[in-house]
Amino acid sequence: MKRRQFLQYSTLTAAGLTFAACTNQGSTHFTQPPANFGKLEKTDLKIGIVSSLDCLPLVVAKEKGMFKKYGLDVTLVKQPTWEQVQQELQGGKLDAAQTLFAMPLWEYFGSQGGKSRQDEDADKPRRRRRRDRDLEKSKGTANTVALMGLNINGNSISLSEVAWKAGLRSRPAYNTPYELQEGYNKFFRELKQPPVFAIAHPAAMANYTTRYWLGTMGIDAERDLKFQVLAPDEITAGLASGKVIGYATDELFNQQTIADNKAFTASIDRDIWHGHPEKILATLDTWLKDYPITAKAMMAAVLEACQYCDNQENVTTLAPILGKSEYTNPGSNKNWQKILTGNYNYGGIDSKALAVKVPDFQIFHFQSTNYLQQPNHANFLWHSHAAWVITQMVRWQQQKLTAYPQNADTIIKQLYPIAAYTDIAKSFGLSMPKGQLKIEQPEMFIDRVAFDPNKAVEYLNGFELRA
Repeated sequence: MKRRQFLQYSTLTAAGLTFAACTNQGSTHFTQPPANFGKLEKTDLKIGIVSSLDCLPLVVAKEKGMFKKYGLDVTLVKQPTWEQVQQELQGGKLDAAQTLFAMPLWEYFGSQGGKSRQDEDADKPRRRRRRDRDLEKSKGTANTVALMGLNINGNSISLSEVAWKAGLRSRPAYNTPYELQEGYNKFFRELKQPPVFAIAHPAAMANYTTRYWLGTMGIDAERDLKFQVLAPDEITAGLASGKVIGYATDELFNQQTIADNKAFTASIDRDIWHGHPEKILATLDTWLKDYPITAKAMMAAVLEACQYCDNQENVTTLAPILGKSEYTNPGSNKNWQKILTGNYNYGGIDSKALAVKVPDFQIFHFQSTNYLQQPNHANFLWHSHAAWVITQMVRWQQQKLTAYPQNADTIIKQLYPIAAYTDIAKSFGLSMPKGQLKIEQPEMFIDRVAFDPNKAVEYLNGFELRA
């Protein structure tokens, strides 16, 4: 490794356990009267969710009456996968959904075949461009657009019993980062064939952060492993049979496999990129255009719920709510409840818990850390975060992307609009960051390489390991 030295990684890893001395700043705005955004165009809504810890704000908004407070009658519809959520959203069966931060980009570039609309238009005569646009409008196509963030951080990278027996351990168990690098690199390179590594969706942040993590150790995600989208039950069966070497996903699933002695946590993604975006509340751009007032009311209710979730005084009320069968799978292990109080169990195949204090494992609105300071907060949509995602999509040639789009800024503004959220933030008395682009400082990343969204191509060219 030349560009991203593991020597840089060592500094951040050594500080990983004490990096964030979080001061909880959960708001009590939910005790205030609702803001009046105007007459609602629609009051009965269906919002899609997936059984994960980061659906909590939507569950709280439903169970604690935030939606009703803003005049909405909301039904939360549990879906088995992120793909199914998007199918239901695009099919008009859902008004909005909890989904992946990168999903708007994933769908957009998928529909464009790896080219942006601007790139395609440049290759066509004017008359043909006009005809194609008219045809596109007649099809009634719609883009998934982000409305607000639901949380930051929140994923884990877990490995199977096979890795444990080979001597690999959780990151906190190593005395030095060099020991970890040597052990992990040797293990993956000596396998006879690339093992299956499970992810929930190619656009999941856990996919990008895991590949990034592997790269810092000199492990080639494309050649040394075989990434595969698997459902939770398929992961469980794969772990038991030895066919799946590990997986990267959000909680609740990880703590279940740890309780069953099927896996142990190698690392949490908060230690790969401090404060990365995770899940979003999203809808279709056509729906947002038709129901702008309803959208604001829905977002305001969810924002109140996000603030409620980060208030430590409310922690004891959260786990029982999320544990209801309509939101999480029956029989799920409830050790994940400890995460809400800032305690994370890395586990171990030896049945010995490895509990570490991680108060910022998942942030729904705001905690004061050295990477999250006011007026920044978890619900604000940073366009620079979307720019980083595009660099990783190009790095791994997802959706046929082979170069960073020249009109990336235009695409991002289209898919991550902030006008509605700005109005809501003002009604809440929240200060907003100036602009939508920020430099992610080197200490935010495991390899201590900064990301400047204005130098995205230069950043992308710095990766030695790529598709």
